[in-house]
Amino acid sequence: MTKVGLLLRCSTNHQNTNSQKESLLSYCEKQGYEVFGIYEDVGVSGVSKIKPARERLLEDIQKGKINKVCVFSICRISRSVSDLCSFIDTLGKLNCSLFVLTQNIDTDTSFGKTMFHFVSIISDFEREMLRERIKSGIEARKKQGLSVGRKSNRSQGMTEAIKIMIRQNIGVRETLRKLQIGTKYYYEVVQQMKNESIIVQ
Repeated sequence: MTKVGLLLRCSTNHQNTNSQKESLLSYCEKQGYEVFGIYEDVGVSGVSKIKPARERLLEDIQKGKINKVCVFSICRISRSVSDLCSFIDTLGKLNCSLFVLTQNIDTDTSFGKTMFHFVSIISDFEREMLRERIKSGIEARKKQGLSVGRKSNRSQGMTEAIKIMIRQNIGVRETLRKLQIGTKYYYEVVQQMKNESIIVQ
């Protein structure tokens, strides 16, 4: 009997893993797998070395409770190639396979194991290339005497929009996300409203 552990992760606390969970549960049901447990890291970065739920998953694998790990995509495990390879090697030593839904990679097969390493290396290469392009772009703008950073979106209209959202008790994170503004700008408006006695300190 295949006993599965579902590994889920999202990078911030205001995200959720519902879509990952539903997709994986549906897959396991079709395959006739028994889902032993769901291991969920919420608010944990992909590059973080500490992933509490993943550690609990490995402990249960060591105890023989799980013989297959299912994950929605490779980046849900980690965004570091060395960490990815270390994780899959650990699973291999524990006689536990890995299935990645979006890439349809199953390490129960030799092809799947090879493809897993290949895809993880390509993903890391793409991230490194993106970093290099950003770095090159910044250096080029500096040489041309141009400003570096995003264009300021400060305006009277934007300030009023912030004030409206504050009056409506909309949270800081949601306001920053919806208006695409920085934290400094937001709190400058908050201070301005306090000075004008619009809000209570």
